[in-house]
Amino acid sequence: MADPLAPTVPETPRRDDARADGAAATPRADGAAATQRAGDLAAAAPTERADHARAQATPSTVGHGHPVRAAPMADPLERALAKAKAAAALFGDVAAVQVGRYRLIERAGAGGMGVVWSAWDPDLNRGVALKLASAGDDDARARARDEGRALARLSHPNVVPIYDVFEAREGVFLVMELVKGKTLRTVATDGASVPELVRAYRQCGDGLAAAHRAGLVHRDFKPDNAILGADGRVRVLDFGLAREATDELGEIAGTPRYMAPEQRSGLALTAAVDQYALGVALREAVAARGPVPRWLEPILTRATAATADARFPSMDALLAALALDPATRWRRRALYGGGVVALGAVAAAFTLGRANQAPEPCQGSAGAIAASWGGARRTAANSHLAALTGGYTRESVPRIIGALDRYASDWASIHRASCQAHQRRELSEPAYDRRTACLARRKTALATLGELAGRAAIDALPGLVIAVGGLPELATCEDDDALASPVAPPTPAQADEADAIADLIARVDVERDAADTDAATRDADAAVARAEALGYVPLVARALLASGRITLAQSRDDRGGARFTEATRLALEVGDEPLAIEAYARAAYAIATTAGPARATDGLPLIEAITRRLDDRAAFPRALLHHNVGTVELARGDRAAARAAFERARADSAGLTGSAAIEMSVGLMSLLVITDDEAAQAQLGRALVETRSRLLGANHPSTLDARAVVGELIADPDAAWTALAPVCDALVALHPHLGGSIGECDHELLIIAAGRFDVAAVNRLARQVEAASAHGADDQHVATARAYALAGDGPDARGLAAFVAARPEITPTSPWWIVLYAADLDLGGAFAALRADQPERARRLIDAASALLDRLTASAPRPIIARRRWALAALRART
Repeated sequence: MADPLAPTVPETPRRDDARADGAAATPRADGAAATQRAGDLAAAAPTERADHARAQATPSTVGHGHPVRAAPMADPLERALAKAKAAAALFGDVAAVQVGRYRLIERAGAGGMGVVWSAWDPDLNRGVALKLASAGDDDARARARDEGRALARLSHPNVVPIYDVFEAREGVFLVMELVKGKTLRTVATDGASVPELVRAYRQCGDGLAAAHRAGLVHRDFKPDNAILGADGRVRVLDFGLAREATDELGEIAGTPRYMAPEQRSGLALTAAVDQYALGVALREAVAARGPVPRWLEPILTRATAATADARFPSMDALLAALALDPATRWRRRALYGGGVVALGAVAAAFTLGRANQAPEPCQGSAGAIAASWGGARRTAANSHLAALTGGYTRESVPRIIGALDRYASDWASIHRASCQAHQRRELSEPAYDRRTACLARRKTALATLGELAGRAAIDALPGLVIAVGGLPELATCEDDDALASPVAPPTPAQADEADAIADLIARVDVERDAADTDAATRDADAAVARAEALGYVPLVARALLASGRITLAQSRDDRGGARFTEATRLALEVGDEPLAIEAYARAAYAIATTAGPARATDGLPLIEAITRRLDDRAAFPRALLHHNVGTVELARGDRAAARAAFERARADSAGLTGSAAIEMSVGLMSLLVITDDEAAQAQLGRALVETRSRLLGANHPSTLDARAVVGELIADPDAAWTALAPVCDALVALHPHLGGSIGECDHELLIIAAGRFDVAAVNRLARQVEAASAHGADDQHVATARAYALAGDGPDARGLAAFVAARPEITPTSPWWIVLYAADLDLGGAFAALRADQPERARRLIDAASALLDRLTASAPRPIIARRRWALAALRART
């Protein structure tokens, strides 16, 4: 059966508004042709057709006669695709034209460094763009590989990402994001206003600045090499000429109109050549509207100065100058003159002056959110997710789509209501700006989720469910008291960059929750660097918190401890007390689980005093603080103090929703683990599973983990097996990529199987955990499983030796979970000794394990200890 998302002849809907200029013929399902602007579907914007045709006919020359290389021809592929389309029109489905694993759809355009095709990736079920280097031209192939390497070093929202580089018979292909939009040349000719053009080129500058920070110079920036996507974001592309900045003389290459004088002369190249090109391109676009505004003229004059040292010292300096549009400055002055301005509890209110961007804002709410979620983006994401197969997709995909639909609808309603209240003069200008800023952050979060949903692999679905459930609360944007803050706003010169960084942090939060750790790490690092360069301290604190949370989620290095500690200090310095409490709470957990609990809560009395003074708007950081203090107390072995802290956290969490409710459901789990009363445990277990099921779904990994914990806290081995076995099986069947959860679940079953001396079950579970090692199973669980596998294989001493080798050294200060792991290894060693017919060795190991369990009476959960004592007694009976 043909893949409905990747037909041999792709169906292109008719564009009634398509114009003849720059249009390309595309097939419809009935074989008729519809016109579609080539720049509307491309990862790399095409050079204008007239320029491209001239380039194909005669290579241009610049400077000393060096050719500016023309776009390569792709006649064989075009002929093959034309044949396939004709055959499909006549005979129905025929074999698709493939390059590598990718199925070609149509030629989207051509730039100076290659031909661009839209294509379908059947492995990942997504559209991509393929950029082809000249066939048979070694230099062009080398440049394409260089472009791939250059783009791999860049990771920025305003740079088109590269997914893959491969070489085929036709040449070297770059696999890139497929962006629906139009080039900035088309944006200018379509009548964009001067402010819109300046905003678009500032986004280009952000992308180029990121390249410069990576040590790269683009060398060929022009309006055709930037595309405005349907999501409102501009991406810079075509890095085929990108090189490292150097003092050495270089080859002359680029597009003459946009080349700096030193570039035309073959002199040493610096980042200043990109500044020159951006200045020329922006002047060209603005001048087409009429005279260049007086405020803009000196900026462009300096950016396009004849010598590099006469230009701005950096791209960032140019962008700061472009942010000083006097048309928006007067509104900022009025806003700042009002005194206290909001950062917002979660969404830092840095977006200023957005209220007047649309001529009729109260009528355009649905359209304003559609670019983030709606129309083509929703259709593409829905189709992509529907094509994924597997047991968990049946639960997760409808949940994701439905939640995003509701969020977009609610956003539009709040946006419209706020606008109408403002027009009725029920909402002041500063209050309306704060609401608009809050909604802008949430729009960014929704757009990020739409992007992720449109390309998510099946393993990413659990993360998407968490991210969708954790979208920032929209109701906050209507709570004017909640948006008020004593934190000083950025200066007028900082405001636009602060707004861009706040958008980036909003992306980071979604990417982290969606488990897209590479993107989250990249964007968080960029946010910290840009915030520190800007010098706006409240934003530095927020960026450090976002970055630390990624390190914490990955359990890397110090788990973010240093960044959380610095975020706490800076937040206290500027008066952002809710952020300070959250950062302190996360620092306490990170320090306790890496350096140890001794100093983890230094300074706690001060933080608690601040917490008591705040009202319900600090409910989440207060709940988090109490929970993490409980975790520290548990690490210290004080179960009573830990239980009291967990109870306070549970009370604080009662009214939480969204991401806060999802995260703080861990408080129920902590109480469940530390409570000794069986009736209370049963009640907490039911509440935990019901909460996770409601927030995330019955088969979400977090819900299954909750069920696993409930099973682990059953002392009776048979009842525990009955509760745990279906959970472990569901993890293997629905979430095979979650090796850590599989290993932990099966580890508890291995304890019971060893006590039963069920060799077949031991072998099956051990092999299952070993298989999970390829998907992130904990090293300790894998080592234990391998030792069990060796013991189960035969009556020799290999398994016993493996258990002994894996056992950690235990000291008086070892945390309880390490002591428990050592006891488990001694228990497994006793099983292996019995398999090797060494009963005396088995008895010694049983005694050692029992002694370790005695140490855990006051710290580890009682049912877990009881089940291990049962297993040890069962093994002792065999000696």
